Amino acid sequence: MDKRVEGEATKQPRPWGWVPAAMPGVARLMADRRREYGDAHVNLCWQRGVVERRPGWFFALEGAIALGTPDDDQRLAWFAALGPRWIGGKGSTRAEAFTPGQALLDMRRPEPSHGTQ
Repeated sequence: MDKRVEGEATKQPRPWGWVPAAMPGVARLMADRRREYGDAHVNLCWQRGVVERRPGWFFALEGAIALGTPDDDQRLAWFAALGPRWIGGKGSTRAEAFTPGQALLDMRRPEPSHGTQ
């Protein structure tokens, strides 16, 4: 028996819709980046780092779940060494950690536009 709701068959699947519930710390950090960098840049980083698996664009880690492609093992070692005692703040120029849930988001910064800084 097909239990789909009427009209559901025409909707596009959301294969990443589970991320906010499974990775709430990463979801908060991504919301911050969307406000800072804009949706288009975050979407580009997601596409290149998660979907296309290109290193250096997007990598997120929370608990036992990792998304994207890391490009720097030293940043991951730094994150692992933080332990549950470290709280808040910036850890590097690109990676930001959130605890106690221990979430890491490493995302490429936007390139400066021509004619601006």
